[in-house]
Amino acid sequence: MISPSCTVLIPSYNGGDHLLGVLEDLRPLGLPVLVIDDGSTDGSGEEASRRGVRVLRLPQRSGKGNAVRRGLDVLLPGHAPEWILFMDSDGQHLPSEVPLFLEAMDASSDFLIGSRIQNRRRFPKMNLVTNLVGSEILRWMSGHAVPDTQCGFRALRASLLERMALRSSGFEIETEMLLKALRLGARWRAIPVSAVYNGQGSHFIPVADTFRICMAALEHVRG
Repeated sequence: MISPSCTVLIPSYNGGDHLLGVLEDLRPLGLPVLVIDDGSTDGSGEEASRRGVRVLRLPQRSGKGNAVRRGLDVLLPGHAPEWILFMDSDGQHLPSEVPLFLEAMDASSDFLIGSRIQNRRRFPKMNLVTNLVGSEILRWMSGHAVPDTQCGFRALRASLLERMALRSSGFEIETEMLLKALRLGARWRAIPVSAVYNGQGSHFIPVADTFRICMAALEHVRG
């Protein structure tokens, strides 16, 4: 099988050792990686750069959505890869599972989204509840039974991303991306991945951010 052209995009705010661990575990795969250092103050962006990883440093924290959009501004113009694979920097997405996405990057799909729901026993209770509620609302809005709509471990064709006018500044970027992909007729497939919660912490606030995601979904489903 010929490996698809794919670049890994990682937005990161104070990723610390988790980010460096993700980058180290990605190295054997030989994929290009772009880290968007979203105003980190822990030196993790500089350390990633010293290790030979391409890093775009933002002067101050601007939110996950803004960081993702800046990364796409870098990757999409000109000679874009065929696919862009999104990962978080906190260690909740396993580089060892990236080959599951690479194997599914064929002519039958435009959008591959990770699904952690089969590992629901690994979820903290509040995260699971808000995930299920948010996913159910988005299924109702979109008409598509995407099992884990809030999973940030995902891959999209660059040609699909180029057709989106993404506007979100925070965690709702993933909801906007999903709804716009479905509206554009994207062929999607769920990729079973692990639910990793090892006390690494998260900048995602389950109730407040899920509410913002649902409000953003109403805006994007209408327009």
